[in-house]
Amino acid sequence: MLFCMRVCWEFKMSTQLKLALRLPAEHYDLVSPYQQRELVAYTPQQKKNWHVLNKEVARDTLSRWVDEPDIYVTPNEFYSWRKIKNTAALNALYVDLDAHQGQDIMRMVANALSALDTAKIPEPNCIIYTGRGAHIYWLIDRTPPQALPRWQACQRRLVEVCQGDRMSSDATRVLRVVGTTNSKAEQFKVKAEPIHPIRYEFDWLADQVLPFTRAEIRDIRAARAERQLDNIAPASHSKTGSIYERWYLVYRDLHTIVDHHWFGNGVDAGHRDTMLFHMSNALSWFTVSDSLEYEIEHVAREITPSLSAKEAKSYCSSVLSRARETHEKGEEKRYRYKRETLYNQLAPLLRAIIPNDLAAERKREANRKSEQKRRKNAGAVARSDYIEQADDKRQKAQQLRKQGLTVRAIAAQLGASVGAVSGYLKAASQCSKSMCLV
Repeated sequence: MLFCMRVCWEFKMSTQLKLALRLPAEHYDLVSPYQQRELVAYTPQQKKNWHVLNKEVARDTLSRWVDEPDIYVTPNEFYSWRKIKNTAALNALYVDLDAHQGQDIMRMVANALSALDTAKIPEPNCIIYTGRGAHIYWLIDRTPPQALPRWQACQRRLVEVCQGDRMSSDATRVLRVVGTTNSKAEQFKVKAEPIHPIRYEFDWLADQVLPFTRAEIRDIRAARAERQLDNIAPASHSKTGSIYERWYLVYRDLHTIVDHHWFGNGVDAGHRDTMLFHMSNALSWFTVSDSLEYEIEHVAREITPSLSAKEAKSYCSSVLSRARETHEKGEEKRYRYKRETLYNQLAPLLRAIIPNDLAAERKREANRKSEQKRRKNAGAVARSDYIEQADDKRQKAQQLRKQGLTVRAIAAQLGASVGAVSGYLKAASQCSKSMCLV
């Protein structure tokens, strides 16, 4: 497969020029040529630090930052802002090789490429030298955000193989732009070493990067199910990306609850703290370090606006510490709640934030019962009781009339008004006439 891809690449390279990659605009053309939503740029040396760039202005804006210090941009696209829940498209996989301690960056890159070759992982599209390290890029066709769990699994695998910075493997990362300078490395001009410009199809690349392909995972699951049916204990197996997909779905479900049912329903502080904790824990499976703290701060602003950023992080301190320990030591420490545990902890919250139509229906029912109680206390008779009493008086009025009593005498005996008795007798007379006509 790798040989066929190499032949295909050489054929295409014979019909097009290799990208020069010297300017910020050329960086954009390589990484985000099919942009549809927004990229986010970070310029800490400028008066305005953050810039949301739509497809009409992104390339032009980047082109004006030639030789400007410390320019960063997201390889991936977002709806308005760089948050996990706003991910609009994935455009690349990347690894950050950190040489902040003075390591030989060329040797680090050579070792990473050698490790990739040994692991039989396809070569990257380009290497960008930042002055204090390097970024290795694998460009992929514009991929929808539903692939985020598998994308994250690929990121972790590539970081592991290349011995890259574990803290750089989240989807919201901003990375330095070619043709700009690094103020922390004596104004080193960020430059690139293009390898090839042909983008990978994500599913194919993921099958090469991950330990098991999707087909192999299905075979493993089928074999495991068969062993369980035969009452044979399942053998140990390598981790797959399914755990990341599960927590991605949990995070989306929690955000759906917040987006549709949160505000205006009087949710108490205890429930809000519970929701903040579980949303932060779900996020910890996709973001790390400062990015995780940023995401937690954003979620806190949405659902617990009365909390400061410091207070919000203190509520989720164990989530943050476990995420850091996982990435620093490579040993899984993050919380893994069972389905029933999550349900039990969130059940009171779900009851507290019922939909508006159901809340209105319950309020109408409560008002109806309250009115019935008030009328009963005031001596009012229920309609069913009233109708039953009226029928009884009507029958007695007819019987007394047959006995020759006058309307006034019947009224006195029944304790009713003369008009009411007249009505009873008139209704009975009309009913009799109707029966005769039939």
